[in-house]
Amino acid sequence: MKIVEVTSTGITFVDSYSMTKFIDFKECNENWVMYNKRKKNWSEDEVAEFRNKSKCVGQRDICGKPCYFEFFTRPFTKIEFTNFYAQKHFRDLQMKILDVGWTTFDLS
Repeated sequence: MKIVEVTSTGITFVDSYSMTKFIDFKECNENWVMYNKRKKNWSEDEVAEFRNKSKCVGQRDICGKPCYFEFFTRPFTKIEFTNFYAQKHFRDLQMKILDVGWTTFDLS
């Protein structure tokens, strides 16, 4: 897996089958909002308020073996870091996501 580009719209990467894929951050965030609506039984006003505040597009675990990001696509898209520089690449991706205005939920 190789990250090609991280922009405010999402991540372009090449998967283990050499296929170029795109993760849409707006879609991920909307899935996160709808998950919280179902889980917390929110009203439409509560959903609208959360939608305006939340920039979450996935979850991450640097302590995982291997460390990974999991994005709220349908189904989830998991990006694992397995080489010698795994934690560095993990942190680099985390910073790029933050730099373009989105967040991920920390599981570690």
